[in-house]
Amino acid sequence: MPALYELLWWAFTLVLTGLMLLPIYTQLPDFPYLAANAVYIVVAITLTRYLFFLNISWLRDHLLVQGALSILLLPLIFGMVQYFNSFIRFFDDNGPDFLVQNLPKDTAGIINGYLQAEYRFFAVWAIIAALMMPLRLLYNVWMRYRAGVRTL
Repeated sequence: MPALYELLWWAFTLVLTGLMLLPIYTQLPDFPYLAANAVYIVVAITLTRYLFFLNISWLRDHLLVQGALSILLLPLIFGMVQYFNSFIRFFDDNGPDFLVQNLPKDTAGIINGYLQAEYRFFAVWAIIAALMMPLRLLYNVWMRYRAGVRTL
């Protein structure tokens, strides 16, 4: 049952990622931050799921995996902040309409607004979730260890 639960969540995450990136990809296939945007969406949904549903996930009793995940989140956070900063600098240097200048004016305004809002929303969400996750994992390890889970 936990494998089915995990598979359904991953399917939901990937479908939502595809749906969120579809308008950008169809209008701006050369968008330089498309991969980073996909990472933000997947990280935001997955880590938020683990923040709230860790007690019913496969990860609950794997204390060593939780420790490793806490350490691996540090470079992920650093990379996400760097890409977010790069995204903001890209538009500061090139202007807000740089990517959509070849699109019709109506479409350009809509896509530019969607692009800015969607990227920033998921970037901030993913960074905050990644910052909170090690604290949640530490709390879970402490609670599981006190409950008698001594296997790593």
